[in-house]
Amino acid sequence: MNAQETYKAVLFGPNVIGSGTEIELHFANGGYQDVVVLEAVEDGQTITRTYRKGRETAEPIPYRFVDEEVTDETAEGSVPN
Repeated sequence: MNAQETYKAVLFGPNVIGSGTEIELHFANGGYQDVVVLEAVEDGQTITRTYRKGRETAEPIPYRFVDEEVTDETAEGSVPN
C-alpha cells in the first residue's frame, strides 16, 4: 500500500512572517493538522510561531499566523539579589 504520509501546506502571516512559504507536513491521525507550531533559534533567541489551518481543502493547505513567542536565551535577569 502506498499511503501518502505528508501533504503540502503554505504559511501566511503579517508582513514577512510566513510570506507564502510552502512546507510539507505529516498527517495527524489520518487528517490535516489543525495547528502547526514552528520553532527557530536566531541570534540567541528562540522564536515560536503558531499557525492555524484555513478553511480551504485543496493542497497546498493554507495556515494563518496566530501567535509568536520570543524567548531570549542570553538575557540576564535585572532583579538585584
